[in-house]
Amino acid sequence: MAALQHQISGFFRQLTLAQKTLISVVTLAGIAAIIGLVTLVNRPTYATLFSNLNPEDASKIVEKLKEKSVPYTLEDNGKTILVPKQQIYDLRLSLAGEGLPRSSVIGYEIFDRTSLGVSDFVQKVNYRRALEGELARTILQLDEVEGARVHIVVPEKALFKEDEKPATASVVLKLKSGKPLKQDIIRGISHLVASSVEGLEANNVTVVDSKGVLLSDNNTSNSLASLTSTQYELQQKVEAYLAQKAQAMLEGVVGRGNALVQVNADLDFRKAERTLEQYDPENTAVRSEQVNEEKTTTSDSLPPSTRASTITNYEINKTIEHIVESVGGIKRLSVAALVNGTQTPVEKDGEEKVQEYVPRTPEEMDQLTEIVKKAVGYNPTRNDEISVVNLPFGINVQQEDFLYKQTPFSDWYEISQKVFLILAMLGALLLVRSLLNRLRVTIGETAGYEVMRSGADGLRTGLSAKRQAIVLPSPEAEISEEALLRAERRKRITEYMQQKPEEASRLLKVWLAED
Repeated sequence: MAALQHQISGFFRQLTLAQKTLISVVTLAGIAAIIGLVTLVNRPTYATLFSNLNPEDASKIVEKLKEKSVPYTLEDNGKTILVPKQQIYDLRLSLAGEGLPRSSVIGYEIFDRTSLGVSDFVQKVNYRRALEGELARTILQLDEVEGARVHIVVPEKALFKEDEKPATASVVLKLKSGKPLKQDIIRGISHLVASSVEGLEANNVTVVDSKGVLLSDNNTSNSLASLTSTQYELQQKVEAYLAQKAQAMLEGVVGRGNALVQVNADLDFRKAERTLEQYDPENTAVRSEQVNEEKTTTSDSLPPSTRASTITNYEINKTIEHIVESVGGIKRLSVAALVNGTQTPVEKDGEEKVQEYVPRTPEEMDQLTEIVKKAVGYNPTRNDEISVVNLPFGINVQQEDFLYKQTPFSDWYEISQKVFLILAMLGALLLVRSLLNRLRVTIGETAGYEVMRSGADGLRTGLSAKRQAIVLPSPEAEISEEALLRAERRKRITEYMQQKPEEASRLLKVWLAED
């Protein structure tokens, strides 16, 4: 441990001020980046707790969140409150138990607190307010509706029937963007309000949106146009049902994808009610019978004469029938069916095999026609028409492969954040390691250069001393000092390269770079 500390302290002592500053800046930047990424990943994801709140409800909910030490944010000018996604359901249940939000829509809870001395007029007004609030809450359950308000007008009862005015109602809807209401839903809202108020009819309910656009069409709610639309939907359902039955039967015989059936159904939408009263004179029954006897006395010696008459009343057999014909009965059917032929493999040129189209026989077509007739309920008295034709299906059409859409992970956002954090940390570590390696190489090269330079200076000083000590002339006296210096330097460089080849190679690279 002491050796490691000594190496580290020696390494930092060899660094220059600029190198120490660079290492400090890089280290601090890496630490700051890691802290920032950890904070970003651990930051809670916010979701909508309540939206479209009035200021009173919003202030009460915020106060409760502060008491529970729950972080929150406000949007839409304080009308929307966002809390951490993990706590949203617990908070909704907890706040609902405390009756929040309570003042957005007032329902029957207006009668929870009763006070003495309330007049009949105030009770009627409170009942109407409660009914309007309950209807608004019910309408808010629709996915397409963001806000709703209901206004009900119930006039006072008049003495005479002809003087009474009908009850009316108005519904104002705030729709969500991109979700327009269908006419069926609008009619459903009208009937909902009408069924909740005594004496109110659906035609007297007006539905508008928050922009003032009239959504309901009270004048034509029972008109021919609306009836025709319903009839068209019923006709489509009948045709699709019969076509599906016939096609399923055919595909069970000829194979899947080798049959196609289309049905045209002519429906009878007339509504007829008939009452039949029939009499059967041959079948009679005794209804009543009356017998009258008359006695006449002629003399005392003779017995009285008796005359009897019988009156019998017969009831003729009578049959009364009240017949209501069903609406939407089938008047006539037209069915067109296409059946593919068969493919027979045929050898061509002795090697290649091709598929040859073979049409179906008349006997097979007759059997398939009978199958279609039984499937759709063929009735010759209605002049139904059935046509089953054998034709080749898409000979030159290439079959397309199915593309299966991969289901994404539900928590892909959290997973991507964690992966990004890991990659960022690895990148920061690699960057710091790369900078430290570069600084280490630079320091080693500089140290080697200084060692060789000091060795050369010492060599020059030693040679000068040797030359001064020599008195007798020698062959070396004729060699110049520079030549001796170069020879000694070459010798030491050779020894240095043999002992430390890696550092010598780095030093050569530095010299080449400087040149």
